[in-house]
Amino acid sequence: METLSRYLVYLKNEKYIPDDANSILSISRNILREYKIIIRDVRVASYFLELDISISPLELEKVKSKLTKIGSVIEIDRIIETELDKKVSLELARQLFNNEKYWKTHEVLEGVWKHTQGDERSLLNGIILVAAALVHSQKGEHQICISIMKRALDKLQGASGHYYDVDVDMLITNVKSIVNLTEISPFKI
Repeated sequence: METLSRYLVYLKNEKYIPDDANSILSISRNILREYKIIIRDVRVASYFLELDISISPLELEKVKSKLTKIGSVIEIDRIIETELDKKVSLELARQLFNNEKYWKTHEVLEGVWKHTQGDERSLLNGIILVAAALVHSQKGEHQICISIMKRALDKLQGASGHYYDVDVDMLITNVKSIVNLTEISPFKI
């Protein structure tokens, strides 16, 4: 039996909004129905669509050409769990977050979170929840996003200053704004 590998396929976003995520998911499943593929999710960011798929590496090129019906492929990232140094992980997570790659941000930070305790663990959990909330926003699940943002605020309570290069005060301000206004928009950390 052929082994499937997990990838994030990034397509250029020229016209879609997060509320289109389910429609794009259906379209992509229809376009790729002839392949042995699992399409878990579609997330819509400002400049790209992120398809979370599992497929045989041998079929990836064929699938890539089919997906151009939705948007041109700008990047393919194979998902492989790795343990990184804490500082490197946090720099990478910040870069990913600022590029609206919230799912990967969440994954990278969980690797760090597992090895922390106390206030640091709570702070990281809060940041992870913010990234997870924004994943739901990219799927058009706005109420879920707001609900998770509220949970993130609970975890971030009492935190301030800088955590590595993350301005925690600005993060909290942005999250509070989203919760209070119930208007979700990307921001940088």
